[in-house]
Amino acid sequence: MDVKILVETYKTANPFTLADNLGIEYHYVDFPSNLKGRIVVYDEEPIILLNDSIKETPDKYFVMGHELKHALDHSDLIGYYSLCYGGKGKLEREANDFAEELMYYFQLGDETNEVWV
Repeated sequence: MDVKILVETYKTANPFTLADNLGIEYHYVDFPSNLKGRIVVYDEEPIILLNDSIKETPDKYFVMGHELKHALDHSDLIGYYSLCYGGKGKLEREANDFAEELMYYFQLGDETNEVWV
């Protein structure tokens, strides 16, 4: 999914608000410190799990944006991808690029006082 179209459609670049608008569930859970987030699929629906340790930090927005990309475009590949590639490679780069672009719009919205959040 294209970030600009997503932001224009939902009038926000806040990844949590986008997830809410898209009906994607997310939860904070107790993960090891090196695991910031991941996707699980339950009843054919992606669920984003975020580390409790980032709940009160600005990092939560980037991590949520990264996981949102996986939920939108990669949730049907997560099991295969994790087993075969150990979480490295093309899908991770795509998720990072998506999150970076989303954070650009998120920050831009904050600076121009637009309603992005």
